[in-house]
Amino acid sequence: MAKLLYSARTADGQSTSGFVQAASARDARDQLVRAGLTDVVLHQEPAIGMEESQLAGLSPAATRQLAQFRLRLMRNPGLATVLQEVARRCTLWLVVDGVMLAWGLWSDRWLLVGAAVALLAFPFLATVWGFRHADRYQQLLKAYSLGRWAQVEALIDKLGSARKRSLQLDFDLDVRRACIRARQGQLAEALGGLESWRSRLAEQRGLYEGRVAAVCASAEDRPGFLRLMGEAHAASGGEPARALDCALAQARFGDVQQAEDMLASVDTALLPPHAKGFVLWTRGVLALRKGESESEPLLAQATAEFLARGDQPAVWTSLAFCACDHAIALHRLGRRDQARLTLNSVLPILRAHADKPLMEMLNNEVLATTPAD
Repeated sequence: MAKLLYSARTADGQSTSGFVQAASARDARDQLVRAGLTDVVLHQEPAIGMEESQLAGLSPAATRQLAQFRLRLMRNPGLATVLQEVARRCTLWLVVDGVMLAWGLWSDRWLLVGAAVALLAFPFLATVWGFRHADRYQQLLKAYSLGRWAQVEALIDKLGSARKRSLQLDFDLDVRRACIRARQGQLAEALGGLESWRSRLAEQRGLYEGRVAAVCASAEDRPGFLRLMGEAHAASGGEPARALDCALAQARFGDVQQAEDMLASVDTALLPPHAKGFVLWTRGVLALRKGESESEPLLAQATAEFLARGDQPAVWTSLAFCACDHAIALHRLGRRDQARLTLNSVLPILRAHADKPLMEMLNNEVLATTPAD
């Protein structure tokens, strides 16, 4: 079962955080409520919870410390947050080294000064060296979002040594390489190359199907994308995150009524905080397809949610497609200049990831110029 990161409040109003082992998001929340916690927020979904190796052997205190660090890292991802955590955990080490350094300087013992400086730097240099894989992965996400496929391939190769440390990273790299193959017209080969993952991810219900759907999307196979998103939802046992993904897929490319029914079934209290943008996006697309004027403010709010996390390359593709839908809504309201400005801001990503029907529609409508303009 997955171990999900959560934050909540205790009976006396104190904030707390940790990991809860559960088979579903609902089960996780129910466990925490039974334990007397309130204001429960789940920051992970069962399919992508913490891996067992990341928590093995940790004491309760160390587990709570890790949970707090993970939450800080979600709010402020990057090396600076990691180095701050290193400084916090090594406080005693740093104090002792500081005393050594001061003593060495005062007594002109330069060997002691050198040793103190080396010891002070060691935990930070070791962290920077270990962070190189995370930095490469961020570079990969940027390159992938912008369609720099050769750079993506090179970074996947460089991350090879990090694969054995994380099953999720290993799968993610294979999926991204498969997406590149699918774009090159090799969909069958790309899907076949991922088949072995089906059994390896059997306990992470719906993850395999949900990620492989992206391979079909890369090959501009909308029916395959919709089918796999439905299979992901079914395999997950109706997990809210998978239901939301399926609702958004149907809203964009499938049946409006099915999308509305799926969205209505989602208990948004069980979704991670970052899912708010996807909920608004789905509602906005449904309103857009039904010709309702409220589509524009909904999509504007959704785009703002993604923009708030715009420093994270992982959201760039979603941001681009959401902004694209917002531009379409603006254009249909006659706000052409604003529509073009919105669309132009994400065009590099759309050109890398949008399928031909969408790009043709954008070129013929939103981006087209007319004498009236």
